Amino acid sequence: MTVKPKITELLKRLNDGVIEKEEVISLSVLSSVAGESIFLLGAPGVAKSLVARRLKYAYKDGSSFEYLMNRFSTPDEIFGPVSISQLKDHDKYERIVKNYLPTATVVFLDEIWKAGPSIQNALLTVLNEKIYRNGEQEIKVPMKALISASNELPSKGEGLEALWDRFLVRLIVEGVKDKQSFNDMISKTLNSYNDTDGEALKITDEEYQKWNKQIDEIEIPENVFNVIHVIRSFIDQYNQREENKENPIYISDRRWRKIVRLLRTSAFLNDRKAVDLMDCFLIKDCLWNETEQVQAVSQFVRDAIQKHGYSLKFNFKGLKDELEEFKTEIKEETKFEKDTRVETLVNARNDYFEIVGFNSENNLIRQIDFNSLSNSNESVRLYYYYEYYSQVRQNRISNIRKGNSKFSIFINDQEYKLKTTTKGEKRQITKKPHKKVEEDWDGSVSKYLEVTNNQKEELETYRTKDLQHLRTNLFVNPELANTVESHLTSTKKEIEKFEVEIRKIQNDYKKLKDEEIVIQ
Repeated sequence: MTVKPKITELLKRLNDGVIEKEEVISLSVLSSVAGESIFLLGAPGVAKSLVARRLKYAYKDGSSFEYLMNRFSTPDEIFGPVSISQLKDHDKYERIVKNYLPTATVVFLDEIWKAGPSIQNALLTVLNEKIYRNGEQEIKVPMKALISASNELPSKGEGLEALWDRFLVRLIVEGVKDKQSFNDMISKTLNSYNDTDGEALKITDEEYQKWNKQIDEIEIPENVFNVIHVIRSFIDQYNQREENKENPIYISDRRWRKIVRLLRTSAFLNDRKAVDLMDCFLIKDCLWNETEQVQAVSQFVRDAIQKHGYSLKFNFKGLKDELEEFKTEIKEETKFEKDTRVETLVNARNDYFEIVGFNSENNLIRQIDFNSLSNSNESVRLYYYYEYYSQVRQNRISNIRKGNSKFSIFINDQEYKLKTTTKGEKRQITKKPHKKVEEDWDGSVSKYLEVTNNQKEELETYRTKDLQHLRTNLFVNPELANTVESHLTSTKKEIEKFEVEIRKIQNDYKKLKDEEIVIQ
């Protein structure tokens, strides 16, 4: 039996009699195989301790230890009482550890943040080194999973940061949401505490050790590294915002290393040789320190996967530039403009030109005076049209010289344009392409369509080969596959847009015929 079928059936059995805790149980199994601890945040009575009791059944000869912490809890209650006989007869300070944390497969510590410093320090040693120092002895702890729980996060300034950092996976556990599931939970007899796992499904110590070596051999593709770097960049940007400076998201290098091993474990238990994009969704449960950060880190992970997680890249810009050059070539070969328009001065009142925008009582200049202007100011008389008598009359004398254009003048150092009109027309001449030219263009069209067709085939191969496991990941909600596939869908649409444009270009040049049209 390969690993995935076994874990699939194991998860199914562990969820027997447990309602709406599939994610918590699956991630608890994943964390335990990865050798990591998990923290459950939730109100009392939402089955947090039940998860630990069920998890022990995943391991052959598994045992559990659970304890509800309080401010007065002592190491004796967690690690076992001091052996009086050893102290009396051998002068050794040792504990009786049987049936306590040092001998348990699965440990559940409720209200863990109420633990005192002595318990915290011992826990850190157990979590870091998987050993418990019992007097002169170093006991190798068989613990596969430490599940801690609380209805609150660790208080700041109480020295809990080191212990908090050891819980790689952090989940918010809520009560039953679905109406029918709630009815079942309150009315049916549930086998929540019975061992329904067959012996063949249980993970043996030999398997556990063997798997841990194989997990370290799982490949990490470049696109997964890229997703991680993008997430780190998002976190840096988040921390730089003024409103987040008091509560930044801090992820240590050690934590990133553990996150990557969690992803490797997911890939291994899913019978894959490499981490994929769906595994990367697990990162979101390893980043937040405050509940207010949950939504932000989830968005970081989604965006990084959706926009930056693809090893498949297409040079759309290159194709777009080529099509623009192709359209330019067709236009230059088939379309020309013939412009016969000429701008001329309007003859006003026979021998005058009209000055646009100037005083209506002085808005005419004699043509003979205009034609004799130089670049130096001259005293020139202006005129106006007297409507009542229907005649042109002279008016004041002004300093006038040539303007910057051939149809303008300076009057008292202010430039004015003379009234003009445009004669002639602008025509667009369309020329039907030569048969040989059209054949060459058809060849280019075929080449471009071959490029887009190859892109679509490559995209489909990527979807069916590289992304075939999207909806079968044991530890990730299959609905998140939509995030991964959305980029592929938009990429396919972009390719199809290119195909439409290519065919339109071909259709346009094949419809061309010799003609002239006035465009202005």
